[in-house]
Amino acid sequence: MRQHVSTCLSDPAVAGETAIISPRRKRTRHPRLAVGDRVSFAEGTLAGTGVVDAVTSDYSIIWVWTDEGQGRRMFLQGYGSIVSAT
Repeated sequence: MRQHVSTCLSDPAVAGETAIISPRRKRTRHPRLAVGDRVSFAEGTLAGTGVVDAVTSDYSIIWVWTDEGQGRRMFLQGYGSIVSAT
């Protein structure tokens, strides 16, 4: 079954023009890391090293056991965290 989707632009002056949607932020993609890989990470003022404990299938979330006793940390892709292989 087909679905009909209509859009209504609020300004009639631009109703004939195509609206361009820009992304909210520039996303930094995490590299494709595997469980057990040694990594370094930085997020805000926190930085350190650790071992990858788990990754989601699309690599958007990475769980890392830190070396400095900071516990297990979750890093989300595109939210200011940098995770790279060492």
